[in-house]
Amino acid sequence: MLTRIISAAVGIPVVLFFVYRGGLLYLGAVIVVSLLASIELCRILRRIGVVEMQIFIYVGAVLFPLLLSFEPSWLPNFLMLFILSGTIISLSKYPESTLTDLGANFFSILYVAFGFAHFVLLRQMEQGMLLVGYAFTLIWMTDIGAFFVGTYLGKRPFFTHISPNKTLEGALGGLVCGIAGGLVFCVIMNRLAPFNNMGFLIFLTPFLSIVGQFGDLFESSVKRLAKIKDSSQIIPGHGGILDRFDSALWVIPLLYHILQIRINIFS
Repeated sequence: MLTRIISAAVGIPVVLFFVYRGGLLYLGAVIVVSLLASIELCRILRRIGVVEMQIFIYVGAVLFPLLLSFEPSWLPNFLMLFILSGTIISLSKYPESTLTDLGANFFSILYVAFGFAHFVLLRQMEQGMLLVGYAFTLIWMTDIGAFFVGTYLGKRPFFTHISPNKTLEGALGGLVCGIAGGLVFCVIMNRLAPFNNMGFLIFLTPFLSIVGQFGDLFESSVKRLAKIKDSSQIIPGHGGILDRFDSALWVIPLLYHILQIRINIFS
């Protein structure tokens, strides 16, 4: 418990520093985290028995955030080119590499490289620093609520076939704390300076908190297939990069696209 708290006390200010600075420093941090997460996922795929295309996955982890940071409109084009190149690489490994292996490798690109690219895309939107800060606050408060309420008050099992320690009380505690965290963040930021999306974000907060918890469950299901508890031990008390950013890899891309849809409809 103490190790977990110390790691969070050190890690959260570091994350917020990069979010605040933005620019190339933030981009570089996202690329490093994306690459580390890809290394973890490749290890998991290997344990499951998938023939992983390491270079394909690692290159994607770097190129997706890098190229899309310069031109977000390249997203569909770049994704299609990467799918075609991945298919060619898979064919070169036939019959060792099967269609299942190809799907697992594409999943890796979409989940990690494509996911972390949205950390950059959201930061580049108008008031992007506040949007990313909101997303992390919501996610962290959901995690904190789920952990402490589940630990001390949790009784009824919840998705135990995926994660044995999950409880209904913990999930509800995470939802309540996530809503409170998102609301407080929006109100405080709006007092400091006009926060354009405040009302809309408050409306989205319960939904995004739930999505974040499903992101955590999804990563747990992948680890369960590999029969491991943590994706790595790089963060003391917390596990690996995927363990820490599992919720964010669902929440941040979803938030980005919801905001884009809203802009396109009302612009």
